[in-house]
Amino acid sequence: MSWQPVGALWARLPRELGDAVRPRIPAIARHCVEGVVSEIAECAEVFSDSEARAAAVELTRRGIERAIDRVGVPELLQNDLLADFRAQGRLAFHQGLSREAAQAAFRVTSRVLWRAIAAAGRQLQLSGDVLYGAAECLFGDVVEVTMALTDGYNAAQAESTGPAEQRARLFRLLTAGAGYTQADAGALAVAIGWRIPPRVTAVVFVSEPGAPAFPSGLLPSAVPADFVSDAPGALVACPEADLDGLRELPSGWSATVGVPVPADQAAESFRIARRASELARRGLITTVGPVLWCEEHLTTLLLLADEFLLDRLAGEALEPLSGLAPKQHDELSATLLTQVQTRGSAPEIARQLAVHPQTVRARLRRLAELFGERLDDPDQRLRIELALRAERLRPADV
Repeated sequence: MSWQPVGALWARLPRELGDAVRPRIPAIARHCVEGVVSEIAECAEVFSDSEARAAAVELTRRGIERAIDRVGVPELLQNDLLADFRAQGRLAFHQGLSREAAQAAFRVTSRVLWRAIAAAGRQLQLSGDVLYGAAECLFGDVVEVTMALTDGYNAAQAESTGPAEQRARLFRLLTAGAGYTQADAGALAVAIGWRIPPRVTAVVFVSEPGAPAFPSGLLPSAVPADFVSDAPGALVACPEADLDGLRELPSGWSATVGVPVPADQAAESFRIARRASELARRGLITTVGPVLWCEEHLTTLLLLADEFLLDRLAGEALEPLSGLAPKQHDELSATLLTQVQTRGSAPEIARQLAVHPQTVRARLRRLAELFGERLDDPDQRLRIELALRAERLRPADV
């Protein structure tokens, strides 16, 4: 079956069905509001007093009336309902309802209206095809009206805040991960004049006590950025160009640039940037200048991604070294790391460590006593190497 506009579907219904439903509209509207209040907690709170509920009933009555007026009427003569529902979306925002509650309220209303239409159709002994057509009309309305409600809601939401707050809200929305819709993000992006790119990179900023305010001109004006919350940051499409101004970061400020990711994974780039910023604060990542680029430290970030598991790995893989004196531990660790990395001979390891080959041979014999067959197992060697690399990155007192 080919797709048809919803208005054309309403036009195909018999006029007698609309005539039968029309006298029942006031009662249907009351039942709709009763259903909405009983099923949706937010609506129950908003429409708790009699005046608000009466207004909701009247608004619902007018909406149902305009819907039924389309029955049997040529599409060109039908009223445009979507403008009304965009206005209702705006009203829902100003009433304090969530977008989801406004959408759910219309679905409840459609269900109650369908029951009334079906009852009238049965009384008229209309065919099953006619009733199926009425159901198809209501389903089509749910799709189109939900979009109109969302458009109106988003527009009211975007208009309610200034540009700085809109940029901050979009940043928090995209970096929070799951739980937002494309409509949410799209409305805020339009409001700040930013087109959501295919890939984004998160930037985390840290300021020391007494640092000056962040200079607004260091970032492009139309990017999501939040300098109000406890985790200030921004999202950019092209780090090399968009972050060129960070070379002028004032004293007391530092920036950590995450990795480029698809826009719907912005939370991952933000998470990695925050982790790198924390590691730099602890001295586990060395930076030159005020800007840290995560792309240059991926190995370190991977090794230190989960320090709890890393401690478990080190405790098992390096257990044979645990009872040694600090000096002997350090010497054998350095020799062991070079051995598992290179699989070289004693003279080769000696050259890398700048010690005598005989010293290396003595250490290798001691390591063989401590680790035994583990040094011949590729999986064990990998675990040992990872643990030793991490040990070098994390001094014991950090």
